[in-house]
Amino acid sequence: MAAVRELRPANEHRLSIPRIEVTLDDGTTFEVQALNPDLIRWDRMAARQGWPAITSAPYLWMTFIAWSAAKREGAIPAEMSWETFGDERCIQVRNVADELEGTDGVDPTPRDPEPG
Repeated sequence: MAAVRELRPANEHRLSIPRIEVTLDDGTTFEVQALNPDLIRWDRMAARQGWPAITSAPYLWMTFIAWSAAKREGAIPAEMSWETFGDERCIQVRNVADELEGTDGVDPTPRDPEPG
């Protein structure tokens, strides 16, 4: 019999996928956690639209996955299209994953002892 794993909400995991702060044109600010379904949605749309690689268009990628996560989480109206979100409503996206509790933006790798 397979071991049963405890399921936890996404915010309890240490995810490497971006947590994104979104600011809309009306001043509304909220955070969303991008998840694998959002990345898959990006991959499909980017291939269909012939969009550039993430490295060439990082804000296009982050804005798209923020839109996808916001729709999934109910942070924006379900009928808000990608075009409306990306071209009109969203005025800033920012990856806040490094600022979450416990990270402090500091490399946790232990340093080698100093000589002497």
